[in-house]
Formats: sequence, structure tokens, C-alpha cells
Amino acid sequence: MELRNHSDDQGQSAKEVPFFPNVLLAEVSLAIAVIGLLAIFVSLFPLKLGEKFDPLNPPTILEPEWYFMGVYQFLKTQSVQPFHGILLLVAFGIFLVMVPFVDRGSERRPLRRPFFTAFALFAIVEFLALTIYGYMSPGQVGSFSDSGFVSVLAVVNLLALFLFTSVLAVSRRITRSEST
Repeated sequence: MELRNHSDDQGQSAKEVPFFPNVLLAEVSLAIAVIGLLAIFVSLFPLKLGEKFDPLNPPTILEPEWYFMGVYQFLKTQSVQPFHGILLLVAFGIFLVMVPFVDRGSERRPLRRPFFTAFALFAIVEFLALTIYGYMSPGQVGSFSDSGFVSVLAVVNLLALFLFTSVLAVSRRITRSEST
């Protein structure tokens, strides 16, 4: 972290702020403040636990937590074999791990990296749609013969494709305006 002093045109060197103790102290104090706010909110609004699990009378519909619901809905879609679903999710995870090694550009702004920004928006929309559909249809298997499932899937894919192409178009427009 640097503080630049541009008031002097005679080449005055940059005034640097040392990481230890200045920046580290600011980060630690912010972390303590966030933990304090979290403790206040937890004590004011306690979360009640769910029903105690009874192995002799289990619930009829078992569903995962919200962060696994999109993956669960994808895997319980009819015509998706478990092996193919798991293979696709592993490939997606490997791609996410490899992104920093593949995208070696120095640019940090998302619109200057259109492919990865568009891919991220596409993945987020698909995951959110599968999560919402999973909560709206508990215990049901998504079938391609069901017109509701196919229409929701088509609308979500068209929305994701629209976001993908709009990010690419905005990126092209920005690069064209800079080159002229």
C-alpha cells in the first residue's frame, strides 16, 4: 500500500506505509469490529435449532443445505446419470482452480476480461436457478418431459446466454472506444 504525494514535480519519492504495524493493525481492528457486530446480532436475534432427528420417524423429504441445493437439483434431474453429473462438477471445479493459471492478464477490471466475467455470470445464474427450482419442487425429480421444468430451464438458459453475450458486447465496445 503506497501513498503518493504528487504535489512536488521535482521527483519526490513515494511515501510508503509499512505493512507492519500500520496496515496489519488496521486489518486486525476491522476483523475485531466485525466479530463484535456478529456477536451483537447473534445475541439479539438467536437462531432456533430445528427439530431433533428421530431415527424411528425420519422426515419424508431429505434436502441439503442451500449451498448444495443447486448441485443436488442438477444430480436429481432425470436423464442425468450420477457419473456424468459428478464428472461435470469435477471438471467445473478443476476449471475454477485453473482460472488463475489460465487468465494471466494484468487487467483487473471485469469488463476487460470478458470471457471469464461472462462465464462467471453464466455459472451464477445457472446455480441460482437450480437452487430456486430445488426449493420450489421439494422431493420432485426434474424431468425433460415436464413442460414446466423445460420452460424454466429454457428461460434460465436464455437469460444466462443473454448475460454472456451482453458482457462480450460491452467489452468490445469499450476496447473499440479506447482504440479510437
